[in-house]
Amino acid sequence: MKDGDNYETQAITLLLGLCLAALAVAASPAYARSTTGFSSFHVELLGKASKNAYLCLYENYGAVVNDCGYPVSLEFDLPIDIGGTKAINVQNWWGGTDAEETFSCNFDAFAGFGPTLTAGGEISFVEPCQSVGSAVDVSVGGESIQLICWNIPSGGGIANINWTP
Repeated sequence: MKDGDNYETQAITLLLGLCLAALAVAASPAYARSTTGFSSFHVELLGKASKNAYLCLYENYGAVVNDCGYPVSLEFDLPIDIGGTKAINVQNWWGGTDAEETFSCNFDAFAGFGPTLTAGGEISFVEPCQSVGSAVDVSVGGESIQLICWNIPSGGGIANINWTP
């Protein structure tokens, strides 16, 4: 501000600045964390694997896509900052056929101390380029949500995951 500005002008400017900051917070998305499928996946192994699926999974504009010739299950870790109900939204890949993009994902919250979990739920895909959401109640902060997409067919994939921390 210039030296000649009066206090009324300064107060109005400050008030407008605070209003703009409040609008920016109100307009922010409900999901505070987001990741692409490729940057965050692990292959879910049940028992000893006879094939190395990491060799036939590839990235396509951030999506992790199965090019293995057989179904592959993928696991994603979604860290949580504070307790409460957490929204989860998963987007499958846009490039497969209906058959290649038909699979389900389960999610649960884990506290990290023993074999206990908070049951989450299941989401299902039946065609390419779907965005499916659900929620899970997480009792305390510091837990993680584990998302597992089971038996993704060859040609299918996960594009993006959004969640509230």
